[in-house]
Amino acid sequence: MVAAKLRVGIVGLGQRGLQHLGALHRISEAQVVALCDPFPENLAEEKLRRFAAGFSLSRVRTCNRFEQLLEAGLDAVYFCIPPGRHQGELVRAAEGGLHIFAEKPVSLFLDEALEMERAIQRAGVVATVGFQQRHDAWHLAIRDFLRGKRLVMLTQVTNGALESHSVKHTRTEELGGPANRVWAANFAWSGSTVVEAGIHPLDLMRFWGGEVAWVRATYVPRAPEDIVDGGDNPCGYAVTFGFESGAVATLSLTRLRQTFWGDGYQDISWDHGHLKIEAEGPVAYYYDGPYPPPGRVEAAALRHPLQTGPRGDSTLAIGQAFVEAARAGDTSRLLNTFSSSMNSHSAVLGANVSDQLGGEKVELGELINHPKYAPYRKKPGEGRTAVRPYLHLRRASCPPTPSTTSTTRPGT
Repeated sequence: MVAAKLRVGIVGLGQRGLQHLGALHRISEAQVVALCDPFPENLAEEKLRRFAAGFSLSRVRTCNRFEQLLEAGLDAVYFCIPPGRHQGELVRAAEGGLHIFAEKPVSLFLDEALEMERAIQRAGVVATVGFQQRHDAWHLAIRDFLRGKRLVMLTQVTNGALESHSVKHTRTEELGGPANRVWAANFAWSGSTVVEAGIHPLDLMRFWGGEVAWVRATYVPRAPEDIVDGGDNPCGYAVTFGFESGAVATLSLTRLRQTFWGDGYQDISWDHGHLKIEAEGPVAYYYDGPYPPPGRVEAAALRHPLQTGPRGDSTLAIGQAFVEAARAGDTSRLLNTFSSSMNSHSAVLGANVSDQLGGEKVELGELINHPKYAPYRKKPGEGRTAVRPYLHLRRASCPPTPSTTSTTRPGT
């Protein structure tokens, strides 16, 4: 029997958690019954109402420890905390039978993410990751248009400002992080711009092009004298992803200080045309007349804007999909599950490993399973100390390859 409302708790009331609170407050089938954040100012009703108009704490349990949240009688939990701050909470929620919405990236450490996935699969709960861009009408139209086409290359170029993440809800200065609280600029907290931000365009590429098989990356480190307030992420990233289909994707990112400007470019090529996301929407460029053409082909005839619906609120859309899936116990209602999202997660973490190994091609199946990558998968403090790829000024050496090989493909 489907419950009248899905009782939801949110862990982490920073920028993303507040956005999800606003969306859940608008979903009639959901009821927010508990909020958890270590900082009291993030649980103040006046602040919460700025993101969820009319929201009241009168029937909501507020707490600063996860154990207290679990006592609130929940059906589902949203995890909206910095990716390096997990301490087994998601695993415990899954073991308690709670459905899970995890914000991306779910962890900075592959072994930890794999442990989360195993717990979710054992428990049989509904779980998704916050790739809300899949729910954007433009991106859905692109997926439908490309279906059945042989993709050749996908390209994403993004110029970003190091200071762009300026919302400061987490007291990072009290937790060993940057003094200015802009944790997305700091490698130890964000795991690199590829992991923290590039995972979104990479996941869209997967939405359109299928599973990633391998990755190769080179980063341009930030000069020591350009590191201010802990903003030590590399200045530039050049990443190539190889898809199981044979297509290749390139992700070029910059994080520049003192520019305060961002822009980008997207292009998707199949064997007989290409598609760009322009200001008014996605446009495909291809020739669909008799071939060979009887005469000159006019440029205007090659431009085909895609028919899309209104873009809407993608955070609300993914929240609605999760609530419906959790209430029905039916993951088919989701555009991505936690397990299917592991391919995106392992691909961006693999980019860090590739850069650390001098641009080595990293097969994702081996990254997940092979002993030679074990030091790169571990979370510090779990047995052997994890290799930290944020030490860009030197390259670490990969341990010798054992004689045994595992080729199990990443979770889908």
